[in-house]
Amino acid sequence: MPLADKDLLDYAAANPGARRDDIHRNVAPEVNAVTVWRRLKALVEDHKLQVSGRGPSTRYSLAGAAVVQAHLATPYNQRKLALYNKAFLDAYVPNKSSYLSASERGDLNRIGKPSLPQMPAGTYARRILEKLLVDLSWASSRMEGNTYSLLDTERLIRFGEEAAGKDRKEAIMILNHKEAIQHLVRNLPAIGITRRDLLDIHALLSDGLLVDPAMAGRLRETGVEITHSSYRPLDDRFEIEEEFRILIEKAATIADPVEQSFFLLVHIPYLQAFDDVNKRTSRIAANVPLLKAELAPMSFVAMNDRDYIDGLLGVYELNNIALFKEAFIAAYRASAENYRVVRAEVENPDKAALAYRGFVKEAVRRAVLEWKAFDPARVIEMARAAGISEDDISGAVAYTGREFAGLHEGNCIRYRLRPEDLQGLVR
Repeated sequence: MPLADKDLLDYAAANPGARRDDIHRNVAPEVNAVTVWRRLKALVEDHKLQVSGRGPSTRYSLAGAAVVQAHLATPYNQRKLALYNKAFLDAYVPNKSSYLSASERGDLNRIGKPSLPQMPAGTYARRILEKLLVDLSWASSRMEGNTYSLLDTERLIRFGEEAAGKDRKEAIMILNHKEAIQHLVRNLPAIGITRRDLLDIHALLSDGLLVDPAMAGRLRETGVEITHSSYRPLDDRFEIEEEFRILIEKAATIADPVEQSFFLLVHIPYLQAFDDVNKRTSRIAANVPLLKAELAPMSFVAMNDRDYIDGLLGVYELNNIALFKEAFIAAYRASAENYRVVRAEVENPDKAALAYRGFVKEAVRRAVLEWKAFDPARVIEMARAAGISEDDISGAVAYTGREFAGLHEGNCIRYRLRPEDLQGLVR
């Protein structure tokens, strides 16, 4: 009978601090002891088990995500009451503490960098806005139980068409996401991790969905309960206010954008600063540092909903981020790949591309056929002879130079040139 990791983990869960000889005897006595020890070592390296002691006295207990999974195997109404733990947030020291390891941060920053030419700050976010509106609105709403399909969501966002037979609240939820995401992208240079910005995001997401409309964009003043969890958040309005202040101060000073994003996903829901719509607020807010750093967004399209909820329960009830981190890393990898390549079209073509189209084509042709190089002085002379205003000459010359530099056999037809005409050019 093959040795299964699950059997080893189940035994460690039921017998914290078990000796390896006891594990061998009670889990797989028919398997060679060396084989069992090798599997235990591999589980330690995978951060599923932790060890204490040495040699034959080595003891094994669950670690990381396995602790959360074992904890959640007990029905929520039988789990120990978990109150808000101020020490969880206090223990985090920005840029010294880290939920993601250095290698994890480096890897996610690398794969999150999209494939795009040099563009002005904020251009990437605008390029992906149309796709992000549909993806993030659908995925984040889906994680709240919304039954709109991806296609239904696209029709609603692009054409205002509500899906037949659906609750009106589902459409409002999606359109609120649209408003929040548009607000983020359109105001990206000015938005940060501030009290005002988080309240604004919550107000947009909760519009028309709260029992008390006045609580949109306002911190919670009464107690709340978390469905199917033994966790009880703070219920004192002054303590909520203070913890929210600390959360923002810490989040705003985190230098790494991916770490900052994950920190917000952890602590906004944990505090439950609002009457409702806390998780949605965290998912939109988590995209602020990513987009400001010109990194791919976290769309949550590939996020496993069960892992997301279980991961948050681990945060709520154990202050254990391990399972939540696994779900985050897997989902961000998929999201980064999905947004790696952006649209090739320019947003605002150079004035010269339209106003001086004929001039540019003629200047490029002469540079190729007569001068065999780009000569700015000659192009300036041409521009003045063509009657181009002095204010526009520098732009027309610069655009002509870029077009000349980008010539190749596949695009020279635009200038009525042949591939052989490009031979001997000085660039």
